[in-house]
Amino acid sequence: MKTILILLILSSALAMPTIAALDDADLDKIRVIVNEANTPIKTDVAWLRGKMDSLDKQISWLMILIVVAVGLPQAIIAWRGRKDRALEKQIEKLTQEIETLKQRQIVSP
Repeated sequence: MKTILILLILSSALAMPTIAALDDADLDKIRVIVNEANTPIKTDVAWLRGKMDSLDKQISWLMILIVVAVGLPQAIIAWRGRKDRALEKQIEKLTQEIETLKQRQIVSP
């Protein structure tokens, strides 16, 4: 028990100098070291932002092309559908007129 107590006291005595407050000079040194370490990272981040902006522009153009590629055929199909419906109505109307004329011819030959 005494040895454990002595070891604890010795380890506490060794740890005491490490529990010191940092002064302004130490903090400045730490700031300089951190800034020097972050400089390459900041450069890489700036480079990546430039690449991302370029990719954003390319993606925007790609989205526009996709919308045009999908939307244009759809618009053509819709336009043809309206044209087909108009022709079908006209055919229906002409068929009714032919039937009416046939009925008149059968009634009064």
